[in-house]
Amino acid sequence: MINYRSLTDIVYDYISEQIRNKALKAGEKINENVICDALKISRTPVREALIQLSKEGYIEQIPRRGFVVCEVTLERANNIYKIIGTLEALAVTDCLEQGKILDLDAMRQLAHQMDEAIDQKNYDLYYNLQNRFHSTFIEASDNEDLIRILGSLKKIFIKQSYNPTDSEELYQEALRMTNEEHWKILELFEAGDAAALRRFVRDVHWNVKYADMEIVI
Repeated sequence: MINYRSLTDIVYDYISEQIRNKALKAGEKINENVICDALKISRTPVREALIQLSKEGYIEQIPRRGFVVCEVTLERANNIYKIIGTLEALAVTDCLEQGKILDLDAMRQLAHQMDEAIDQKNYDLYYNLQNRFHSTFIEASDNEDLIRILGSLKKIFIKQSYNPTDSEELYQEALRMTNEEHWKILELFEAGDAAALRRFVRDVHWNVKYADMEIVI
């Protein structure tokens, strides 16, 4: 079955990319006419995409001014990390305590691929693999509300990729440490230690020290 993207989806991705590439900066008003002209479309899908982005926290609708790009501050990123850590800890607990079927082989393969992506300096691939690793146990929880809320929270980090901002060597080391934590999560899943896994995911893997990697500067 072919999945066709709507005009609203196309506009959504276009605006997101403009924010990631810093063509649209925090505090800047989004010109709907410019987007219409660039994509050769009417205002309706543009307005629908803007409303969706506003609901998800990327932009803000200000009376008499229109839509403005929001800044994800370090304080906000820290707060979101704490919430995500708590919710993912619930997901891993559900998987173990309720005997959910979890594809540990798939998680192991993803961890290997992340190691390779770091070696190849392919940070976009690493980001995608990391999302798949987490999605494996989040979706296995079978908690639809938890899955939806986590998805919405993670979308706030519109960056959706990793790029070194300082020393690439230090950046790679940070990613290696993060992937070592993925291996530890896998180890704890295999051991069936729900309490240790819950603490590790919440207090170590989603420690706020990583939050600055998510910010569009």
